[in-house]
Amino acid sequence: MLKFDLARNALKYLLIEYKIQEIYIPYYLCDVIRHTIFEEKVKPVFYHIDDNFFPVCDFPKDSYILYPDYFGICGKNVEVLSQIYPKLIVDNAHAFYSQPKGFASFNSARKFLPVKAGAYLWFKDEKNNFPPDFERRKVFDNYHKLYSETNKLKIDMKEDSIPFCYPYLAKTIDEADKLAYELMYKGLQIYRYWRPLPKSYNEYKFYSRLVPIPLN
Repeated sequence: MLKFDLARNALKYLLIEYKIQEIYIPYYLCDVIRHTIFEEKVKPVFYHIDDNFFPVCDFPKDSYILYPDYFGICGKNVEVLSQIYPKLIVDNAHAFYSQPKGFASFNSARKFLPVKAGAYLWFKDEKNNFPPDFERRKVFDNYHKLYSETNKLKIDMKEDSIPFCYPYLAKTIDEADKLAYELMYKGLQIYRYWRPLPKSYNEYKFYSRLVPIPLN
């Protein structure tokens, strides 16, 4: 395990140390991570994801693939992909407490803990010993009881997952905006992830209709 100030620098270390020249990355991705790849002059090959955040294409077995554990609820996807692709790199920025999978994974402490910086890079077979935040999971479960019947996102995650937020996928953009305003009126900070994508992309629904409800 290696320590860094920011998650992007953990990724940068991997790109430089392993002389990565090309990497598969999803269209639905944080700008900071995308820019880090561009800065290191690594060729990005973009891929789409389905309604369960799973890649819709197969990759060459020997390729480097970046896959985010979206909102900390995609641990099952990570397990499947790590069994197929030996050079899978997992972006655990939304899954701080998850056990390392794939060739390498990195997380971000500041998204879960009251710190200004802190990121960790894990390699295969290493163990994440940070004690899970079960209170966060309890808050998530309470939101799921409240919203599961109307949430268009079918959440199927591991029992031990500690999510980053509760992702609520509204039926319409207007419904999403209304919920976001209601939550902000109650004092919650609501962000939209991430940049707008073409309306023809499946991922457009996540940007336009997904409301990430914070758990703390």
